[in-house]
Amino acid sequence: MAPTVGTMAAWERTYTVPSQRFNRGRKPENNGQDPYEYIADVDECQNADDADNEAGWIKNRFSYCQETMTVMPAIRCGLWPPGCYLKGTFISTNTLIGRGQMGGLDGSTFTRFAEFDFNVDVFISSGDFSQAGAKLEAKLECEGDWATGVPGDPKVEDACQPGLHTGRSDSPSQWKYNGDTKFDLWSLAPRLPDVANGDQIATGLFTPVLEFTLPGYSQLIPSEGEQGEIRFDSAAYNVRAKVGSVFPDATPALRYDRSDTSDPAAPVEPYFGVAAVADHIGDALDNPGGTYPTKSDKKLPGGTAVDPMYRLVPGFGATEQARYDANRSVVSSTCNNAAVPGKPTAGEQRDCDEFPFASSYQGAARYQYEGEPYRDDFTVRYIDSNENQEAGRRLGAWYDNDRILSHDPFIVVIGS
Repeated sequence: MAPTVGTMAAWERTYTVPSQRFNRGRKPENNGQDPYEYIADVDECQNADDADNEAGWIKNRFSYCQETMTVMPAIRCGLWPPGCYLKGTFISTNTLIGRGQMGGLDGSTFTRFAEFDFNVDVFISSGDFSQAGAKLEAKLECEGDWATGVPGDPKVEDACQPGLHTGRSDSPSQWKYNGDTKFDLWSLAPRLPDVANGDQIATGLFTPVLEFTLPGYSQLIPSEGEQGEIRFDSAAYNVRAKVGSVFPDATPALRYDRSDTSDPAAPVEPYFGVAAVADHIGDALDNPGGTYPTKSDKKLPGGTAVDPMYRLVPGFGATEQARYDANRSVVSSTCNNAAVPGKPTAGEQRDCDEFPFASSYQGAARYQYEGEPYRDDFTVRYIDSNENQEAGRRLGAWYDNDRILSHDPFIVVIGS
């Protein structure tokens, strides 16, 4: 059966990474690029289409933000004159920007963490909100428990907890003068990153909260922002960083471009593109019935967030390795058929490219595990060897960089 986490594939939110960021399988900083592509500032967040949506904006797996509004009245009630009266108003726009991480806190393999900037832009602070002793406290609450996956281990109650930066308490007037503060969230892993210990995935739900204290008022209802999701992991097979944190509430997408052609005579070093792979996958997703092996009702996943692939990590265990090897075996035997498109002539160097990838649960051997309806739900085509191998290098580097874990959903987008 497909992984149970497959129910999460119904997410329609995606972000897309161009595969050129991982030229030759290098990490982004080795290509002169920012490995995180963090949200730069409040303006970038507020100008994003999704920032004021319930789930916030996922720029990518490491960059999250939300924009909310607080409208807080100060109302006093009395017997004489009888009634309740508005004695003050506080209105602000609040922006939370989150930054996931590759690596643990100060190099730790136990403490996974994420950082947040919070801005309270005060429009109005009047009446009793301006009196001496009025206070506004900003904090970030996070909740969730998790299991390590190791038999005998107890459930860990805190998926995330406050770290060194816990927000700020100040007068509303001081917040109007300086609306910035910081948070961080920590998640403590009880075991070292090791395949035997699983990924130690801890998922927490975080919410920014504003709490008001006004002299003479017994209690004011806190103002809460939207609820976001953070995931911490300790994936031993990730060669980029064995521990890290991401915002998982979007399906990751890697983009291959049809125009990304090779240039063997490029300055400094030959450039290998992925155009041949993009053509193969793009043609297959557009017309599954026109691919080889032939099948009239063929369905190819991996092109949309509602029908993704799920990553299969061969080094995660014997079962995963066997399924990966089975994917490769089915592809290899299929590629021996003379009817495979692009079959090389004598002396011609070409690779047999397959889709969905062998590194996915939707690979060519899926039918052996999930039933005959999935037989031949894959495609093969002979293409340029350099471009096929370059596409594989970029895919592997992206898996690590964006922390695509075992069973994580992902898709491929084909660009022009």
